[in-house]
Amino acid sequence: MKIDFYISSLSSGGAEHVMANLARYFAAGDNEVNLISYEKRPQFYNIDKNVNVIKYNNKAKNRFFLSLFVEVFRDIRDTVRRLKKGKPQVAVSFLSRCNIMLIIAGIFSKSRIVVCDRNYLLKEYPGYIFTISCFFYRFADAVIVQTHEVKKTYPKYLQNKIFVLENPLDFKELELQCIKEDTKNSDENDIKRENTVLSVGRLEKQKDFKTLINAFKKTAAKFPDWKLKIFGQGCMKKELEAYIKNIGMCDRIKLCGVTHTPFFEMKKAGIFVLSSFYEGFPNVLCEAMYAKTPCVSTRCKCGPSDIIKDAVNGYLVDIGDEVKMAEKMEFLMGNGEERKTMGERAFESVKYLDINRVFLRWDKVLHKIVDL
Repeated sequence: MKIDFYISSLSSGGAEHVMANLARYFAAGDNEVNLISYEKRPQFYNIDKNVNVIKYNNKAKNRFFLSLFVEVFRDIRDTVRRLKKGKPQVAVSFLSRCNIMLIIAGIFSKSRIVVCDRNYLLKEYPGYIFTISCFFYRFADAVIVQTHEVKKTYPKYLQNKIFVLENPLDFKELELQCIKEDTKNSDENDIKRENTVLSVGRLEKQKDFKTLINAFKKTAAKFPDWKLKIFGQGCMKKELEAYIKNIGMCDRIKLCGVTHTPFFEMKKAGIFVLSSFYEGFPNVLCEAMYAKTPCVSTRCKCGPSDIIKDAVNGYLVDIGDEVKMAEKMEFLMGNGEERKTMGERAFESVKYLDINRVFLRWDKVLHKIVDL
C-alpha cells in the first residue's frame, strides 16, 4: 500500500508523536510511506529511516490576513502537486487545518482521503468552525476520532464514516527513555520516586496550568518537601513564570521546558496531574499511568473519563476545581502505599493501548478504505 501522512509540523505534541509512530509502523511492513510536514513549528521528533519525509515551508512572515491567506493557498497548492506526483492510494491527515486542506487538494485526486481529529473540536474552536469542518468531512472517505464520546458530537450524516481508534502506547519506546547514563545498568522499575507532582503539556490556555499551580500552592505548607514540575513550551511561558513569581512559589514550582524523555520524568514523579479544559485522548495521561504513577485529572471532554475510573485507577475532578484537585493531591502525597497501589492499577488498565494492537486496527481500517 502507498500511504501519505500529512501534518502541520513534527513538533513536540501528542498528535505529532502518534503520526511519527504510525508512519514507522506502516513503513516496517510492505508499504511505501511518505510523511509530509508543513513546518509550522520546529521539528522535535526523529523519523524512522524507512519513512520518506517531505517538508513544505510556506509559513507567513507575519499574521496579517493576506499573508495567512497566501500561506494556506501555497500549502494547498503544494498538497495538490504532491497528490498528483505521488499518487498515494490513501492520504491521511492529522488536525483540522490539514484535514480541510487535504480534502480540498484531493477533490480531483484518485487517492482515498482519511482525516483525523485529535482534539475535542467543539471546545477547541467556535461552533461555526466545527460546522464548517463537518461540511468538508462529508467529502472524505473516512474520519478517525479517538473516543466514542467524541464520535457522538458529530452530525448524523458523518456517523457511518467515523472510526474510533485510540492513541497507542509504544511500550518499548517508553522504556528505552529510562536508559539514561545514571540508570543504564539498572532495572527501569528501580528508578527512585521523588516527591514531585508532574505535568506535561504545551503552555497554552487549554492545559489550564494556573489551576494546577493554585492547587499545588494549597498543599505547599502541609507538604514542604514536595515540588511541582511542568514540562512543555508555549505562548504562556512568560505569563506563567510571572504568575509563579507573584504568588511566591519560585522555589517550589518549576517550568522545565521541553524534555525528550517525558516517560523517565513520569517514572521518577510521585504524582501526575492533567488539568486541561478539554482534550482529545491525552497521551501523557496514558503514559503516566503506564509509568505506574498515580494520576489526578480533570473530568474534561474528551478522554480522561474513558481512561480513568474514578478512585480506582486514578482520580477525576471537575474542570477548574483547584480545591478538589488539591484534596486529591494531598491525599496521595500523604499516602505512599495508596500511591503505589493506584499506580499498579493504572499500569494494568492501559495495557490495551499497546501500539501493535492499535496499529493493527489502523491497518484494517486503511485497507478497508482503499478497497472501497
